[in-house]
Amino acid sequence: MCGDRGGIPVATSEMRLKMKTLYYNGNIHTIEEAHPVANAMVVDENKFSFVGDEADARTKIDSETAEVDLGGRLVIPAFNDSHLHFIYTSKKLSRVDLGGSDSVGEIVSRMGKGLESHSGGAANWLIGEGWNQDYFSDKKRFPTRFDLDEISSEIPILITRVCAHIGVVNSAALRKIGLDRDTAIQHGDLVGLLPDGEPDGVVKEKFLISMIANISDMDKDELKELILVGQKKLHEKGIVSIQSDDVPYVNDSDYNLLLSTFRELEDEGLLQMRLGEQVNLGTVPAMEKFFSEGYGYGWGTEKVRVTSTKHMLDGSLGARTAALRQPYADAPQTSGLLSVLPEDLNELVRISNAHGCPVAVHAIGDRAIELILDSIENVREGGDQSIRHGIVHCQITDTPMLERIQGLKAITLIQPIFIDYDMNMAESRVGPELVATSYAWKTMMDMGIHASFGTDSPVEPFDPMRNIYCAVTQQNITGEGKRVFLPAQKVSMDEAVRAYTFESAYASGEEGIKGTIAAGKLADFVVLDHDLFDLESYEDILDTKVLATVFDGKAVYDPNSIL
Repeated sequence: MCGDRGGIPVATSEMRLKMKTLYYNGNIHTIEEAHPVANAMVVDENKFSFVGDEADARTKIDSETAEVDLGGRLVIPAFNDSHLHFIYTSKKLSRVDLGGSDSVGEIVSRMGKGLESHSGGAANWLIGEGWNQDYFSDKKRFPTRFDLDEISSEIPILITRVCAHIGVVNSAALRKIGLDRDTAIQHGDLVGLLPDGEPDGVVKEKFLISMIANISDMDKDELKELILVGQKKLHEKGIVSIQSDDVPYVNDSDYNLLLSTFRELEDEGLLQMRLGEQVNLGTVPAMEKFFSEGYGYGWGTEKVRVTSTKHMLDGSLGARTAALRQPYADAPQTSGLLSVLPEDLNELVRISNAHGCPVAVHAIGDRAIELILDSIENVREGGDQSIRHGIVHCQITDTPMLERIQGLKAITLIQPIFIDYDMNMAESRVGPELVATSYAWKTMMDMGIHASFGTDSPVEPFDPMRNIYCAVTQQNITGEGKRVFLPAQKVSMDEAVRAYTFESAYASGEEGIKGTIAAGKLADFVVLDHDLFDLESYEDILDTKVLATVFDGKAVYDPNSIL
């Protein structure tokens, strides 16, 4: 059986033991505009059946109803990360952490220590993630294969930059993937070359993504284990819903393996999260095959569904691969890279739109954003105006571009946490005039553009508090001293929490079933130890802890048994 809620069909949930619970004495922020605050709510099975005053709530219960005193604590809808890479993040837990490395030498040292516990011999890759050359205290250069060869000449090694758009491999890895002077030239700017034409070990964008997919070798049991490990980490941060780009990080980009594994966990009663898969297919034939197999927008259940097709259009600003309309101010020899030709992007968007499926397009630079807006405009003409096509990141913009986003009713999936790093280099990359109209989340909200919050994890940790802090303060978290970046883009706490709950549900077409605390909606909520709406200092945001996470009406994280 299916219902029609939130704009897309959903399968009814499995039968549950009937159970009703009254939660009272709470500071409940519902994120519902008509009734923003309540002190009591009733959960019946897996949905809210009443939200309001305690006296009224008690008229809705009976002697068999369980009761929970919330102790005046803040309750909000569970967080929903609108764009991350869940499988990649879960994999990262077993990889060498290179975050914070202050030199190429430290990378080599950390990877060398990682090699000591490496298993599987020369057949297994040693992988490290998270370095950023802008934080090096010596020469701010990319590592090369020669640096990694100091670690091992036999074990293939890959290290990826924090943005995951650039990686470096050693000579053993080059041999394993068949990349040499003769084959490198066919990949153009995606492969770094030495003056003699030999690869220097640097690989970028879609070549790197393809390589990561090809070196993955998981069976279904291993994939299940990764999902369950990552799910536990999400619960600790109050997250129970995600929109995730996972297909490139599964064996041979196998979306059937990915989706069937999530569905099996659901059938086994082990899946305690809601996945909206942003299916990254990459090519027209792959898209056509996907839709011909019966997949499409809304395929699935309340816990596992397809919410969009995902497309990579450019790179990152830090790596100077984001596609700009003008050359980089600090590197005039480049304007960044496009991962897809404009005519190919038009066709990918056309096919997805024709099947009623939104696209979620990675576009950071203004050139890339301009191209996706052109593609959306093409399919809007005479077509379905209600399909919620989205721009992921949407960082470098000017005012006319924002007005186009508004006019085309495109949505944005943004990451305020990015300013923690980007404030150090954005102006030098694009110049003061353009940066002044970029990272424009407050402007977007004021214009009525639907903007949702995510982290792009593992690029950033999937910690909502760090994201919220950057959104409401426009200040850095790391580095020495507090600085304010683009103060006009500060959002209110209400706007930030709404962007992390209702707007993320809107981005996946599910605002009718989740994203706020209201009668009839799924009972997904979190209890926090600080009142985010009444803080003595914004610094308290970073100290705020999740006390309990409730999914489908059941506590999935409650270490101190407060519920």
